[in-house]
Amino acid sequence: MTIKMAKHKVLVYGATGYTGKLICLRLKELNINFAIAGRDKAKVAELSSQLNVPNFVFATSDFGGWQEALSGCACLINAAGPFALTAENAMHACLQNKIHYLDISAEIPTYQLAAALDQQAKEAGIMIISGAGLFVAYDALVVHTAKRVKCAQQLFVAFSHYGGFSQGSIKSAKYIEELGLLIRENGELQQITDANPKAFDFGEGPQECFPTSLGGTILSYKSTAIPNIREYFQVQLSALTTNPTDIKNLPEGPTAEERAAGRNKLAVEVIGSSGDSAYSIADLPSGYTLTPLSVVAVTCRIVNGDFKAGYQTSGSAYGENIISDIPNSRIIDC
Repeated sequence: MTIKMAKHKVLVYGATGYTGKLICLRLKELNINFAIAGRDKAKVAELSSQLNVPNFVFATSDFGGWQEALSGCACLINAAGPFALTAENAMHACLQNKIHYLDISAEIPTYQLAAALDQQAKEAGIMIISGAGLFVAYDALVVHTAKRVKCAQQLFVAFSHYGGFSQGSIKSAKYIEELGLLIRENGELQQITDANPKAFDFGEGPQECFPTSLGGTILSYKSTAIPNIREYFQVQLSALTTNPTDIKNLPEGPTAEERAAGRNKLAVEVIGSSGDSAYSIADLPSGYTLTPLSVVAVTCRIVNGDFKAGYQTSGSAYGENIISDIPNSRIIDC
């Protein structure tokens, strides 16, 4: 096989999916040279024609395909979920080809896999960030709030989601649910069977939020080393959200109008060793608008040579200031 040096700086794998397309549109908007890849030849060819970008068709297990597609580029964005089925091959392809790796996973095992590859990534001189979607703003908010207390010991995070869910997110959900309810206690990751709801104020009065496993127990622990972490979720569904037995009967994802009709909110409370506390919120675009803005913000940093080799989170690599790269996003101290 003859390998040609690519002109594209970024490869988007899983580009024909709902969120993958939104990522491509954001890259196009910023005039970043990119190519697309996936397994479905017809879908990849159609999107390639629409966007006027190069394309590659191969399965994640095809390391020859990865080598050809990654040659000469700086960064892979893996948008092909469920990530339990794609991330391992994609990460190892990046290690072999010395290409930076990003994904938009919300699956905790993917974060643990990335963490386990830290030394290999350092040796390859690349950065691996799993969870470079929602968690870019999430982690920035946590890092910011933790700095407001002395010796942060406890972290409570709540997420108020607007806009319903894509088919891909629903498919990935089972890989999150299988782990049960995870917390970080005294530095150790633990599974618990029950926990009480907690009220958070996202700016419009207290709202009851329910214990869940969002991923901050891995990602924000990496960024801040806060030893005790608990997470909560409060959902605002779009008008078209249904509960079908067959995922394929769902819309691919919310429309542009639905995404624009609401906002995502994050709330963080951090308590220090002496009992001092800080509370901050983040006001953000709705979920499926936020994800492409976030992962492309990190991609732009990498393309411009701003990275830290090894396993990183957006917070450990860029601190709280990365949120300034996400349009229409802000942190508010309460």
